[in-house]
Amino acid sequence: MFLVLCITALSMTLVQAQERTYSGVVKGSDGQPVIGASVEVVGTTVGTSTGLDGDYTIKAKQGSKIKYSFLGTKSVTVTAGGSTTINVTLEDDAQALDDVVVVAFGSTKKKDLTGSISTIDSKLISSQANSTLSKALEGAIPGLQVSSVDGQPGLDMGIRIRGIGTASQNNSNALVVIDGVPNTNSSVLATLNPKDVESITVLKDAASTALWGSRGANGVIMVTTKRGQQGKAKVTFEGKWGINMISNNGSPDLMRDPADYYEMAWQGIYNSVRYGAQDQYTTNLKSPNMSHEEAALFASQHLFNYTGSTTDFTGRNGLYNWMYYDVPGATYESTGSGVNRSATMTGAYLIDPATGKISADARRLYDPDDWEDMLYKKAFRQEYNVSVSGATDKTDYYISAGYLQDPSYIEGSHFDRYNVRSNINTQVTKWLKAGINMGYSRRSIQSPATRYGRNSGAAVQNVFLWANGYSPMASMYARDKNGNYVLDEKTGDKVVVDGPGVQYSPLDPTGGSVLGRYPVTSRANAYDVLYQLENDKDQTIYNDLNMRGYVEAKFLKDFTFNANLAVDESFSVRDRYNNKLHGAGVSERGSMGRIYGDYMNINSQQTLNWAHDYGKHHVDALIGHEFNWMRTSSMNYKASYSLIDGFNTFANFININGSTSPLSGVGGGEDKEALEGYFARANYVYDNKYYATASLRFDGSSKFRNVSDQWGTFWSVGGAWRISAENWMQDATWLTDLKIRADYGVIGNQNGIGRYAGYQTWTYAATGYTTPGSYTPSGWKLTQGAFANENLTWEKKKTVDVGLDFRLWDRFYGTLDWYQTITDDAIWDAPVSYAMTGQRTLPMNSARMRNRGFELELGVDIIKTPDILWSFGVNGGTYSTTVLEVPEGTGSDAYGGNWTASIDKWDVQGAYLNGSPVIYLRGIGKPYYNLYMYKYGGVDSNTGLPLYASTVSKDNISALQQAKHVYGEIREGNTVYTTDYTLATRQEFGDVTPDFVGGFNTSFRYKNFDLAATFAFQIGGYFYSNNYSDWWYNPQNNDGIGSSHLSKELKGNTWTPDNTGAKFPMVFAYSTTDKVHGANIGSDESMKTDLALFKASYLNVKNITVGYNFPQKWMDKIGIGGIRVYASLDNFWMICKNGIDPRMSLTGGLDVGAMSYPYMRTCSLGVNVTF
Repeated sequence: MFLVLCITALSMTLVQAQERTYSGVVKGSDGQPVIGASVEVVGTTVGTSTGLDGDYTIKAKQGSKIKYSFLGTKSVTVTAGGSTTINVTLEDDAQALDDVVVVAFGSTKKKDLTGSISTIDSKLISSQANSTLSKALEGAIPGLQVSSVDGQPGLDMGIRIRGIGTASQNNSNALVVIDGVPNTNSSVLATLNPKDVESITVLKDAASTALWGSRGANGVIMVTTKRGQQGKAKVTFEGKWGINMISNNGSPDLMRDPADYYEMAWQGIYNSVRYGAQDQYTTNLKSPNMSHEEAALFASQHLFNYTGSTTDFTGRNGLYNWMYYDVPGATYESTGSGVNRSATMTGAYLIDPATGKISADARRLYDPDDWEDMLYKKAFRQEYNVSVSGATDKTDYYISAGYLQDPSYIEGSHFDRYNVRSNINTQVTKWLKAGINMGYSRRSIQSPATRYGRNSGAAVQNVFLWANGYSPMASMYARDKNGNYVLDEKTGDKVVVDGPGVQYSPLDPTGGSVLGRYPVTSRANAYDVLYQLENDKDQTIYNDLNMRGYVEAKFLKDFTFNANLAVDESFSVRDRYNNKLHGAGVSERGSMGRIYGDYMNINSQQTLNWAHDYGKHHVDALIGHEFNWMRTSSMNYKASYSLIDGFNTFANFININGSTSPLSGVGGGEDKEALEGYFARANYVYDNKYYATASLRFDGSSKFRNVSDQWGTFWSVGGAWRISAENWMQDATWLTDLKIRADYGVIGNQNGIGRYAGYQTWTYAATGYTTPGSYTPSGWKLTQGAFANENLTWEKKKTVDVGLDFRLWDRFYGTLDWYQTITDDAIWDAPVSYAMTGQRTLPMNSARMRNRGFELELGVDIIKTPDILWSFGVNGGTYSTTVLEVPEGTGSDAYGGNWTASIDKWDVQGAYLNGSPVIYLRGIGKPYYNLYMYKYGGVDSNTGLPLYASTVSKDNISALQQAKHVYGEIREGNTVYTTDYTLATRQEFGDVTPDFVGGFNTSFRYKNFDLAATFAFQIGGYFYSNNYSDWWYNPQNNDGIGSSHLSKELKGNTWTPDNTGAKFPMVFAYSTTDKVHGANIGSDESMKTDLALFKASYLNVKNITVGYNFPQKWMDKIGIGGIRVYASLDNFWMICKNGIDPRMSLTGGLDVGAMSYPYMRTCSLGVNVTF
């Protein structure tokens, strides 16, 4: 019996120890096969990876542990049992502590970080229909703010991380690093195909950005493209088709019914003749000039009168002869002549004098043209991407191609891109690895003029001015006296109002063109916007090439040497053509210009890394060198006087001055800069509990003149403590992870500083030839540029960051950060002696500024079951910038030692200077963006005029005492209110930057169905709108009521004796000289106040995607790896002040200008197939 028992036990032991072959399929939380997942037998060297279908085979002893893992998922460990089939599902884990994140010159595990770093899920990026990666960043990362002054597809958004810390950073973006190489070219993120992106890592503090040196002073965005994964070749195809249209915020709530403008123009004339006063800034409200009945009749009779009429109005009321009604019984007394011809109505009136409303007998002949319907369209968007990837034991590869056609909802605006990418890495020998990474894109951007000063062409080419700015009374197409369209006799097409006398109404030919502002004296100034959109051209074609090659050698077990060489080049050709019949090209009889541009960046890096583990101690160190050389060059020329309109080639032009050469305005330039750095980093980890890191970088920049100033030494130190790893915390099962960290560093900054800021520049030129044909230049001239400060050197940004990372119940996770940056030696335009330098300021390292803020990132897995997964995440941050020190003489006694500054060039492309409605009052201890503008005080009940705030001072006290309508005690230091806007003084409104900027997202999966939504938001801050101040709130603009669109808020909300609680002042007919009828009362100055200042809060529904994965068993039958279909909405809805997009400014304060380009909304359907 004993022998039997021994034999049985021995048999069981042998069975237990026997190796068996296990197989199965590994899937992700979305039900799709996971390709390249790691499968290993715990405690052994046995391992494999899943194949194309997520399948694997591995040998293991029964009872051993098999571990399954994949990047971005939670690992699963299973005991090998009797069944040889083991299928596993790996759940997503965005906060997995073992995830590897990309850092400067390498990578590290997320759990080992001591700095502030955020990552963006590639699924979040690829699910959105964006033409550029920068748009996907909005609301995705705490502390990251995006801005775009243009909705043109294909243009990158501005990106700012953690605000600003110095005045020189007003127009500085974060540094973009692609596959380890910095790229400072404009719109660099638009060159990438989002489908090629594996991950985006954002570095924000000194510990994480230090090794990038000065270029990382504004934060770093590191983009890593995809690599091949272990297993068989994987082929993917994705097609996406959609419709682009204008966003909901692109159509402001304006009065579009002509009846509203007739009635408001009537009210303006009524108020002017009844209450107009001889003196300025007052009215005869208490003692009217005439009775109500007399004024009402006068206004009805003279509704269409303007220059040359029998009335005393010298400014037009803006209605011209645009007449949409037939008024039975009305007769018209002709006034004026030619294009100024108008009429005085008698017998019957369009506006009933008894009611001030459209007469009940008036019959509408036709409705106004729908400008939005004519100018906006729904455009078909399409995108195709294909990739092949895989890896053998020695080589991995990823090859892709993509095409995007992304047209805008306005004619003549579109973006096309072709992408090709090839990433190949190979293990040449056991100790040598090499790789090459190549990407090419061809981008075509066509962008018509969409606002002042942005693209070629005059404001009349701006479709948004036509749709929401210029006269709503104007008609695109000619009509006869009965309101019917006038048709071309030959083609039968509707005739466009493109010349004098072609538009009719009961008042005969109109006095205004389609533009509705100027008389049409010839076809040349009849601005046919449709013709311009169809025939003018502003197209830029970019050819972008980036090449990276590296070799990596491992030796002496713990050492790795890496050498990289990268070349980035972008060559562009911009063609601008303006037709000779309409618009900006008329004066030159057509024009065409061409600009060649070339950007080249060469970057070389060499690093030596050492890493070793001593029991519980881990130590690694890195030393390296980097050299970066960049060149930009351009050439431009122009031709005028086209022979054949629409023939866009230089052979079609002769010089308008009669020269034998068609070219004029020839010019160009070239700029270079170089940066060199030596750097080192050391990391220490003890028992996965205590972390320390230190970095050092020695940078040299060509921007500074003196050798002693060119080089700067910068450093950072940081540490972290994983509290949850302590033995005394092991009983806290609810605490999955808890880590506190802190770092401090000094980073040099040269961003925002001109390439030759430290050099004295000169201009050398000649004016012509001594004699024609002699080719001997004459008029030599040497001109000195601005006086330079050759001692200019690095700004020093001293940054501290304290953070907390946590995960609770393996379900709720988050990150909190507080940071502060103090910039010493900040470059500032310091006052200097004009007599000595010929200028009043000189850039000097003479200021000190502080930027501080708070960030948070929170997430929770609400439901986690095999069939249902529902998660939610939110992030956000805040920042404020304060001036601590400035050069002596900066302040002014007039401002109590403070000083004023105009709106930053970042916001309006340099279009506004001092004296614009928005400026900042800056001073020691004040917010950098402390808004300083005029304050609206409501409506004066004694005059019906607007009131303006005025701070009493010794300079204005006498004038205020003499003014007629002043409210409040006139005593120095007090704030009073007056109707005289010339006595108004600017007031402080505080920091206009947002209080909080962030985003949130949610994802839900039920079996094979998935739903995801992402949102971006902004809370607080202020936004001044030129659109509202100059147009929509301003019936008294320079061309009179009816000459431009007005906000619906004005309707029934202007002050009258019967409506004393109105928000807006009394409406007057605009006049410039005639004081009897209201000159200079109710002028547009009344609107350049905080009346047009709005909260900059918004909520943007960025993306909603619904998808379905076909069951894998169906796919197996047809030999396909997987099929997913989905539908998505992008930029679906924005909630904010109507007609304003706060994203148009990074700093707040001011919008871009008249009728900027709203973003697109996209509805898409897509399919993703894996083979």
